[in-house]
Amino acid sequence: MRSTALALGLGVRLSVVAAEVTHDETPERRGTVEPSILDRTTSAVNRLHLAQFVIPKKPEKGAAGTQLPSRLTYQYGYGSESDVVYRRNADLDNRVRDDILILKPQLSGYITYRPTDWLEATLEMVFEREIPALEEETVLLPNGETQVAVKRQFSLLVDQAFLTFKAFSNGLQFTIGRRNYEDDRHWLYDTSMDIASIALKLWKFRVEALAGREILVGLDLLKDQTSLETRTTTAPDREADRVNTYMLLAEYRGIEDMKLSAFTIFRDDRARQEGRPLLLGAHAHGMPSDELSYWIELGHVRGSDEVGRTLSAYGFDVGATYRFTGLSLTPGITVAYAFGSGDSNPGNARSHEFRQTGLQSNEVKFAGLAKFKGYGEVIDPELSNLKILTAGLGIRPRQNMSIELVYHHYWLHVLANDLRNSPLTAIMNEVEGRQSKDVGSELDLVLGFRNIFGVRRLGMDVRAGVFLPGEAFRIKEDEAANATGRHADRGFTIFTKFWW
Repeated sequence: MRSTALALGLGVRLSVVAAEVTHDETPERRGTVEPSILDRTTSAVNRLHLAQFVIPKKPEKGAAGTQLPSRLTYQYGYGSESDVVYRRNADLDNRVRDDILILKPQLSGYITYRPTDWLEATLEMVFEREIPALEEETVLLPNGETQVAVKRQFSLLVDQAFLTFKAFSNGLQFTIGRRNYEDDRHWLYDTSMDIASIALKLWKFRVEALAGREILVGLDLLKDQTSLETRTTTAPDREADRVNTYMLLAEYRGIEDMKLSAFTIFRDDRARQEGRPLLLGAHAHGMPSDELSYWIELGHVRGSDEVGRTLSAYGFDVGATYRFTGLSLTPGITVAYAFGSGDSNPGNARSHEFRQTGLQSNEVKFAGLAKFKGYGEVIDPELSNLKILTAGLGIRPRQNMSIELVYHHYWLHVLANDLRNSPLTAIMNEVEGRQSKDVGSELDLVLGFRNIFGVRRLGMDVRAGVFLPGEAFRIKEDEAANATGRHADRGFTIFTKFWW
């Protein structure tokens, strides 16, 4: 892949010859990991088919010769990320029919145009439709509210449309428009926003400041985005919002195989539903060797919540993955722990409940090819008033296939009745005398496939999870004789994504 990319990049105006390195898929070598060239003997290296490039010297001033292109004027791409989501028993009560099966076929494409060295324009559009193959018209939630099925329409969304102006040898950049923002582990943000930003890159440092909203201007060409609608359990709300977002991001890449960053994110909800939280923190991740990778997320929340109480809370997520590259199937082990503080005294003027930005998706990748919900496919909570212990085991039967088994256990930091921003609708600790901090455990299976049927761009991810409720989810019975309630039923989710 690197050989082809370099050949194409240089081959715009130059004669370049490249020979690709192919994987040995003979039965006796299948599934093994090829050692690095640096780890091979001279004779072994001589037997490899290596890409070779001859880059012409820059001609002297006034002399005729071939010049390297200074920029790629046009760049485009197209593809699909179509989803199938089945969620069973969101209220953890088998007596209530609330299962849901949503199909979401999608097509997307983007084009980038760089007419000059100082200007870059990008447009990305997504055409999709959510199809409810299984969905109840109305569902009575455990809290007494009635959930009504949302009418779904075709969508032709402008997901990105921005201009970037560059100055001072690309060290300073100004961007305006709708742009996609993702951090490494989607712990802070994984969304597109209508923004105005300025970024400066000096040596190993990069600093960016921005202001905007997730949707300031409705840019869905097939449906109205001017009013808020009820959020669904399968996709984030893409309607116009009233939350102003301000970010200050700083990165340092002066240490080999390591990235350090600090962030300040302020969310000002003009509708007074989310308050005015200010998240301060730092992030570090790296891969010091082919075997080991790690991450550290630290956050401290200040500002005020939705009822005006002062926020003072903290949270963190730390973990590491170790891959046994010398063993068959290349097994990888992941261990992680996440914590978000809770509020033990909701009646006073200060809240200690940690919260994430509201822009996150918490999609991560451990030892395999596929991304998945790092805090559980079924429970999928925001890191708030929770302790989460995670352990994972992954293998690579083939170069284009990975299998991972991930286990989570959850505890409340302080007693509470619900989980913040979780698709589970069940109520916790509703049985008097049986309150507990034991939320339960979850087991997820994550499969990743790439280059299916020899088609390089074709892939598929399958993520299935089962949630085993703990004592906190004991269900209250109507019969007075059963004052202790009963154990909640299991929840189940399966998610399939087709890549092309």
